[in-house]
Amino acid sequence: MSISLLLSALKRAALLGLAWLVLAGGQLGALPYLLITVPAATALSLILLPPGPRPLRLLRLAALFPGFLVRSVMGGVDVAWRAFHPRLPVKPGWIELETRMQDGPARALYGAETSLLPGTLSAGCDAQGMKIHCLEVTDRTRERLEIEQERLARAFSQDEAQGRDDG
Repeated sequence: MSISLLLSALKRAALLGLAWLVLAGGQLGALPYLLITVPAATALSLILLPPGPRPLRLLRLAALFPGFLVRSVMGGVDVAWRAFHPRLPVKPGWIELETRMQDGPARALYGAETSLLPGTLSAGCDAQGMKIHCLEVTDRTRERLEIEQERLARAFSQDEAQGRDDG
């Protein structure tokens, strides 16, 4: 076992163990389960996502959280407003958005985040991009989606160097 693999396993086990303790509420009765599940989850994580260089920039990703939280709340308020408005102001439809992010964690996170933006729901993706259902199909909606994509791409270091010249 290489040193980098061992360090990666130890980091993952520590994070998974901490998450387990938080979810278990610090109950000592859960300790036997922790001793079984954390090593199994760590081994599975090493198989599914082998250690290696990750382009993720943690500070950039953390900087996205406050805006993400605000936009999530705004999304809920926006949908509630539309639902209770007497005229139900919606122009539903689909936007097919080209993504510049490679398949993997960044694209998956973008799809999940898209579903929390005001009036949008990610409904699938393929090699060309994502299909997004919107309560209001406008240029403004498309622009918001592209801005979010750029923010997340920067957090995963997929901004300038990757995918801009794909056509």
